[in-house]
Amino acid sequence: MKDPIIKQLTVPLSVAEAFALFTTEMGTWWPVATHSVKGLKSKVSFPSHKGGDIIETDEDGTTHVWGTLIAYDPGGYLSFSWHPGREATEATVVSVTFTATSDGTFVELTHGGFDILGPTADAVSTSYLKGWDLVLGCYMAAAPSPVMA
Repeated sequence: MKDPIIKQLTVPLSVAEAFALFTTEMGTWWPVATHSVKGLKSKVSFPSHKGGDIIETDEDGTTHVWGTLIAYDPGGYLSFSWHPGREATEATVVSVTFTATSDGTFVELTHGGFDILGPTADAVSTSYLKGWDLVLGCYMAAAPSPVMA
């Protein structure tokens, strides 16, 4: 069994703000130029309810489902199937927790279930090791800096 990828960071936002930035504001920070099915002019939308799909919409209106929200606890936790550019039968699973700290919100992303990909599991999980670093760097960069008093 392939070990899951775990990424952690602290953003200078409240839990509610960090959660909203990751979900409803995903389209403002997701690096579509490098991490999407179609590229630069695509838009990404995140659902606001369990069972909703994470969708990339091309410039011409064509949509691509990246995954489906399988658990949704606003402000605390979410989990979704993940298969951008692949069939839903090849979905892995991403879970994200949001925990308040004295510095803002501790965000932990866990991406697992790569074994479903069979012989390509190692290559795909290895690509996500760096991929999530870039994506979460964009997420962090989108978080407003705290105002100094």
